Amino acid sequence: MDFIYVDANTGQSSGGHSALRFEDTVIHFQYYPDEIFRVVRESYERFSYSYNTYSNRTSKIARVGISENDLDKIRTGFEKLALIQFKHLKNLESIRADVQFLKELQSPEKNIGIKTFGYFKKEEGTKISSLKEKLNSALGKGWLGKIRTQIKKELNSAFTDGKFKLFSEAPSVQNGNYPFYKEGISSWFLPRLEKLSVLEILDLEYSLDPEAIFLSSGNSLNEEERIKIVSLRDSLEFSIIELIKEENSNWGHSVLVNLARYLVLEKSLEDGKLYFLVTFPESVSQITPTTWSKDKRGVQASSELLLEASKTFREERLKSESLTEENYLTWEDLENRDWELRTGLSRGISIRNTFDRLSPDLSGSFVFSFPTPESQLISEYLHRSEKEEEAYYENLKRFYTFKLITKNCTSEIFDSLEFILNEKDYETVLGKRIDPHSSLTFIPFIAYDSITEKWNVKEETLELSHRKAALEKLYGSNPNWKTYLKESNVFSSEIYQPNLDDHMFVFFTDDTILLRPIYGIVNLGWGIGNFALGIFTSPFDKGKRAKDGLQSAFFSLPELVFFNIRKGTFPNAKPDRSERKLEPQK
Repeated sequence: MDFIYVDANTGQSSGGHSALRFEDTVIHFQYYPDEIFRVVRESYERFSYSYNTYSNRTSKIARVGISENDLDKIRTGFEKLALIQFKHLKNLESIRADVQFLKELQSPEKNIGIKTFGYFKKEEGTKISSLKEKLNSALGKGWLGKIRTQIKKELNSAFTDGKFKLFSEAPSVQNGNYPFYKEGISSWFLPRLEKLSVLEILDLEYSLDPEAIFLSSGNSLNEEERIKIVSLRDSLEFSIIELIKEENSNWGHSVLVNLARYLVLEKSLEDGKLYFLVTFPESVSQITPTTWSKDKRGVQASSELLLEASKTFREERLKSESLTEENYLTWEDLENRDWELRTGLSRGISIRNTFDRLSPDLSGSFVFSFPTPESQLISEYLHRSEKEEEAYYENLKRFYTFKLITKNCTSEIFDSLEFILNEKDYETVLGKRIDPHSSLTFIPFIAYDSITEKWNVKEETLELSHRKAALEKLYGSNPNWKTYLKESNVFSSEIYQPNLDDHMFVFFTDDTILLRPIYGIVNLGWGIGNFALGIFTSPFDKGKRAKDGLQSAFFSLPELVFFNIRKGTFPNAKPDRSERKLEPQK
């Protein structure tokens, strides 16, 4: 088990960061915009890129020697905590679905939003007649009408059967307790409406909405690719048939997703060109043209990286592997991000952005026609669900809170370990107990030093920041003072390119100690000067120069006393791991 200390940078990283690594999996804690302090589980490759490359921070890694059984116990403990939190968030999502469903019941249009139904349209396009024939053969003549009649019968009797009264209280939020939740009204209605939307698509032979797909920038399909796409299409076809056979399961959404991908693959085969579904979420953060145009070169570099990644995936992965649903999801994700950046750049429009994996969830309106309670009664149900959502969300924020000293990324690791291991096991497996609440070990770099002193550390390694790794290569080929001077400041550096993530400064101080206060004085003067100038330019730049100058001056102050926080960031850098073993300290 590895304890990772990542050193500081500006912004939310100014205090450093802590994490645990189990083989190639990293578990750490991050504060999200929804005000919930989350357990994050990700690959080390992604973690290293985020912190060491993009954020340009160096990591110290202490390897703790423990047995396989103890390692499994600790890892399982953290994964259980992550699972519990994930279930809480899914419960909250379910309650919010109830709120949304009840609001839609009140609408005069009688429309219910169905996820993934938005990809389909009643117009000429790629037909699904061959799929219908295979469904008829597998499920028997009249299967569609029988299922539809049964679902409509259930919906028509829903009012008298009390289905609109379905309501479950949210579970309590307690440490280590799995939050079982029966779910509410939407969990009964939506799966049936999803099935009806599938049956309507098949019965009326809907096609793909041309506005919901895009053409890949790659070449036309070659014969090898056609064969693999046919194989994937046939696999989706088989999956659709098998899902619908399971009459009692909630297959509606899965079939909608498979059906949308089936049709986009059919269109690709018909035209001999690659098409993909647009999978960016409907509500997602957007980078406006005003913002991205200030760093257009960086955005173009990102676009080139994504284009290269999607081409590499197509040329290398598809040659060596079959086109499974899993690697198609990766390809679909890459192509969407590439298309989004290219479209934004070429049209001069906002660019959508998300760190989450993309999924075809575009909602469409489905007209419902079943008896519902009176408007006043629906309003009462809605009010009750809204109160439940608010209370549960507040409980989650209170329990999964972030506090700089008592509950941060470092203290949560130690507290979780104490929850997973009893006192005896803790000392046997790890070493002396470390309490972040009665010492300064809530600070990441002090926590790391305490671990190397008190725990059973076998070895230490170092993962260099992007700039330091690049500097090592430069000094290896040209180790002279000219190289140092050139790379010491932002104006002449070849490694660093100014970008929107960073405020203005002059000298890097993370790779020098003796000159740090001198460089810090220059950086401080630069920040103060820009702040003063920014007062006069505020009417034109809305105070941006003044704000940047103030931030620059603030992060220059620690440099005056030999301490470095600011390192600059590298949003357009490629991953470049540089981990090496450290010699034991004497």
